[in-house]
Amino acid sequence: MHLVIGDDDTLHHPARSNASLALASLIGASRRRLWLRVPTLDGLTGDAAVCDAIKVLALSNARTDIRILFDSMENAVRNGHRLVYLSRRLPSRITLRQTQPDDNDAQQCFAIGDNSSLFEASGWPRPARLDLCGHRLPQAPRLAQQFLEHWARGRASTELRELRL
Repeated sequence: MHLVIGDDDTLHHPARSNASLALASLIGASRRRLWLRVPTLDGLTGDAAVCDAIKVLALSNARTDIRILFDSMENAVRNGHRLVYLSRRLPSRITLRQTQPDDNDAQQCFAIGDNSSLFEASGWPRPARLDLCGHRLPQAPRLAQQFLEHWARGRASTELRELRL
């Protein structure tokens, strides 16, 4: 799925089985900023296409702003997660934060690229529908503001840090 941020305001509804590819296309179309809000670090964010797109974005520009906000990290700590490893290798480009308990919301699953494109999968992992749009989706500014508020109250997780002895 090809997406052009700023030019294409077509609203796409990819199938749930293509969620990772849709998210990867949004990340691939982003040039400087990606804000990702997920309930948990799971298969959607651990998909090879998604992680590769995040890595390419992170390495593409020294001023890249990649923020990943999540509620739960249980599986990521127990089983490992590609995003955790990637953020350890590129800590100045990729920042992971956990929401505070009051802001936990299992329905929140979205990504905003370059302040205008939006991937939304409310209710992930069983969303009613997926939305993907490259420009001017009305809920993007509201979700961006909510993301910033939750980001400010969130915290870095000590459990995701690597301990070197």
